[in-house]
Amino acid sequence: MNLSDLLKEGRVRRVEPDAIQAKECLGAAKRDIDVAKKILDTDFDWAFSIAYNAMLQSARALMFHDGYMAVGENHHKAVVDYADAKLGAKLSAKIDLFDDMRRKRHRVIYEKAGVVSRYEAQHAIETAEDFLIQIEAKMKGK
Repeated sequence: MNLSDLLKEGRVRRVEPDAIQAKECLGAAKRDIDVAKKILDTDFDWAFSIAYNAMLQSARALMFHDGYMAVGENHHKAVVDYADAKLGAKLSAKIDLFDDMRRKRHRVIYEKAGVVSRYEAQHAIETAEDFLIQIEAKMKGK
């Protein structure tokens, strides 16, 4: 998926770049990583879901920074696809995991609890931390 396709399909739209919104999303991502770490021993499903949300917020920060926002019914998938379009070559394995986490988080929230292992939750948190670092570096032009 590339950015042109996302725009043509109406899954993302151009907006004015918004440094404040981008900063707020980065703050939310950092908060979510901290919370996920704190509850890891208590609830693997929820720690995983919160780590996924940290990745979502990180990618949304990049979108706002670049002057885009996700629209439509499948908002989360559009954010993942935007991240793939912007970062895929460099972070394809993380983007694939982000999309896998999106699907699993949907199952955990809407279908069945108790499907996330401690390993998966811990790995999700570590991935979210690294993804945030990569997004921040991209936003700084590194």
